[in-house]
Amino acid sequence: MALWQARSTLLRSFRGLQCGQVRLISEGPLYEQRFINDKKLVNPNWAIDLIHEEPITIVDGKTAVSGGGPTGHPVEFLNLDQDKVVICPYSGEFFVRRGALKKLLERGAVYEKQGQYYKSRDITDEE
Repeated sequence: MALWQARSTLLRSFRGLQCGQVRLISEGPLYEQRFINDKKLVNPNWAIDLIHEEPITIVDGKTAVSGGGPTGHPVEFLNLDQDKVVICPYSGEFFVRRGALKKLLERGAVYEKQGQYYKSRDITDEE
């Protein structure tokens, strides 16, 4: 579909609306044409599941440094004073203080697999 055709279709779909009415972008001819000839593809690998496959970085001090370099991730200093797994807000990397590891293992918030530690999906840090 050419750009001018898509624009005219979009404008036609909004002409009939009264002031104050809302039309969702998932309604109307543009969204319906998206999967006319092909089946909708859905990736089975959800980000929420993939993030738990990353091992936890064990830190000796009370501060973890994450980021920097050419990737655009700013340098973040993460506070590890509390006995919980800390997640970098940019990369999603997990950090934990070495002294808190034993408590987290006993509580079930962290588990060990092949010499690496991983965050449990079932137990949150707030418990």
